[in-house]
Amino acid sequence: MSKVVNAASDTGSGSGSWFKVAEEGYNPTTKIWGTDTLNTNCGKKSFIVPADLALGSYLVRAEAIALHTANTAGGAQFYMTCFQINLTGSGTATPTGVTFPGAYNASEPGILINIYDNLQSYTIPGPAVFTG
Repeated sequence: MSKVVNAASDTGSGSGSWFKVAEEGYNPTTKIWGTDTLNTNCGKKSFIVPADLALGSYLVRAEAIALHTANTAGGAQFYMTCFQINLTGSGTATPTGVTFPGAYNASEPGILINIYDNLQSYTIPGPAVFTG
C-alpha cells in the first residue's frame, strides 16, 4: 500500500513509499502456491488492512510473480495492478516502505529460483508485512 494525496489521480509510479500488508507464497507441506489459492478463488484474495494505519487515501498494489522461468536472471515475470481505497478511523501509523522500481533485484531469493528442483522453501521478496 502507498499513502497518497488523491488516490483517484496519483499514478503511484516512482515516488511513493510502498509497504506490505499481506503476502502468500509457497507452502512446502501442501505444495500449494499463493497463485493456486487465487485460481481456486477465481482471482479473489481477502486480507485485513491494519486498523492503526493513518486515515486517508491509499493505492493498494496487488502483485503475482510467475516463476516458471525464474531459474535465470530476468526470468521472473511480474504481474501487478493497483486499486484505490480511502481509510477512515483514528489510526496514525505511517509504515516505512520501499520504492518501485528498486524494491527487488534480479538475483535475490524469491526472484532467481528454480522451482522445479525439489523446492523445500520459498523466500517471498520485498519488505516484511506491516501488521500494525
